[in-house]
Amino acid sequence: MAEFFTYTTPEKAGISSKAVLKFLKEFEHYGMFLHSIVLLKGHEIFTEMYRKPFKQNELHRMYSISKSFVSMAIGILIDEGKVNLDDKILKFFPEYDEATTDEYFRDMTIEDMLKMSTVFTQGTTYSARRPAYLEPNWVHTFFNVESSHPAGTVFNYDTSASYMLDVVVEKITGMPFLEFLKQRALLKTGFSESARCLKAPEGYSWGGSAVLASSLDLARFARLVMDGGKWNGEQLLPEWYIKKATTSQIDNGQEGFFSVTHGHGYGYQIWRTQDDTISFLGMGHQLAVMMPDEDLLFVCTADLQGYSGASTVVFMNLINNIKNVVSDSSLSDDTNAFAELKEYCENREYPTYPGKTTSSVGEYIKGKTYVLGDNPMGITDICITWDNDGNAVMKYTNAQGAKELKFGIGKTVIDEFPQDGYFGDTIGVDGGRRYRCIASGAWTMENTLHIKADLIDDYFGNVSIVLSYKGDEIGVYMQPHAEWFLNEYNGFAGGRIKE
Repeated sequence: MAEFFTYTTPEKAGISSKAVLKFLKEFEHYGMFLHSIVLLKGHEIFTEMYRKPFKQNELHRMYSISKSFVSMAIGILIDEGKVNLDDKILKFFPEYDEATTDEYFRDMTIEDMLKMSTVFTQGTTYSARRPAYLEPNWVHTFFNVESSHPAGTVFNYDTSASYMLDVVVEKITGMPFLEFLKQRALLKTGFSESARCLKAPEGYSWGGSAVLASSLDLARFARLVMDGGKWNGEQLLPEWYIKKATTSQIDNGQEGFFSVTHGHGYGYQIWRTQDDTISFLGMGHQLAVMMPDEDLLFVCTADLQGYSGASTVVFMNLINNIKNVVSDSSLSDDTNAFAELKEYCENREYPTYPGKTTSSVGEYIKGKTYVLGDNPMGITDICITWDNDGNAVMKYTNAQGAKELKFGIGKTVIDEFPQDGYFGDTIGVDGGRRYRCIASGAWTMENTLHIKADLIDDYFGNVSIVLSYKGDEIGVYMQPHAEWFLNEYNGFAGGRIKE
């Protein structure tokens, strides 16, 4: 099988290694510690970085980039005549036809759903009445939400539309939509056979948010789209559909302000973005940014949930320091600069939380248990201890019982996050294991210990924990950033040393 990618130097791709190094360091300057970065010119990778403990072929949650995968699966079925853009969604769910009398809903088409112009005010119908993970059947909820306006008119980012589209694929093909797409196209590019998608409560793939693939898989997919769906002399994805999917089909600047991601138009589950770029976008900043005029592709994975303004930093850094400075022709080799860039990429560590490793207050509170008053987290007591090597533990008791969150002071510690009952392969179903976690802490003030725990599993999330001491009293603040978990770690608490 022909290799989909080869490797080259930045200079041969038309950009200096110094410029690329500046680009990478800019992210860290703003505290954006991306999990992976891949930069390509054509089919040549000229920069590749994985932040430890992440690895090259490791599957990473793609979040809403999953929608773009769904779009291409639908595109294949349209090209084969099994689905039409103007098909009403009800055509594929006859069991709901008779009971659905809303004319706005009855008029909603596959194309309306592809371009995020459904009839709902909610962005996800399956969570309209109660948390989505409590709904046993997301298809049923989709057909039981009131409409508010004609289909195909106004952009409203609707993850349930993406989900229903992948259900259509699975009803027609009889297999998970990602398996269908892999067999028909992606595996021929070297895409990971192990790539998969988590499931919705009723067993269909959660195509709106839950594809797990490697960074190079994402690069293969995006590059195939850039190539009009053709690879190695074979048309793997329909070219005509890709042209429509990557062209603006609806105004998505309805808020009246342009940003790097909004106001440039939206295609079929694919974004038009700043400076004539085309993007797959996923929560937490899973990104594939295509720059057709320069034949460039930028891919990254991350968990920047909770980082306000991250999109602006990412896009402006990419545009100003890569897109706008790349040359059409190769540059002279710069062996020293390339070696420096390579060393930088090969030695990216997960960051420790910034601050001091010791504190006079710390010596007083070490090993002491604080009893907390009633609080939203349901935590009744808390105790911090550590050893001389910086291995620390936050011991606490919540509704599940005694817990221990392991973290490092002056270093990171990889362990399991101590909460049980979080989802596994299927939303709403206990996965039977704890999520992998990387955590560190530091004294940010003489009396304040700040702990940051990042969950880096099939589900990504992070929680910030602030413990501030005042004599024998403690103030606690916890702030999570995650979808449908970590809810037990949100709020304020106060207490004092146990007598």
